[in-house]
Amino acid sequence: MSKLTFVDYDNLPEPRKGQPAPERLVEGNPQFLAWDIAQTGDGAVRSGIWEATPGAYRSIKGETFEFCVILSGVSELIEDGCAPRRIVTGDAFAMHPGFVGTWRVIETTRKLWVSRD
Repeated sequence: MSKLTFVDYDNLPEPRKGQPAPERLVEGNPQFLAWDIAQTGDGAVRSGIWEATPGAYRSIKGETFEFCVILSGVSELIEDGCAPRRIVTGDAFAMHPGFVGTWRVIETTRKLWVSRD
């Protein structure tokens, strides 16, 4: 069995559908699609693709570390107590454990992510 997993953007697995929990919704009606790509045997490290439609919701990472690369779209990430950051195609960033803020999707946004719980 190969120890490589390639992301085939034209042939993604069936996505999971979702939306923010009601208590985290800030505005609009954002809808999520998530494609699981790979994970470690214990599930502690996972990767995939996530997409959200316009709207805003509270993002709370808890103990999770997440690295992201924006594949398409425009969003704004507003860490509590910090200035808003506009994120666009090609931007890469990490959200560290304890991150709390608001994710505002301006144009449908898709990201590639890797997280560790």
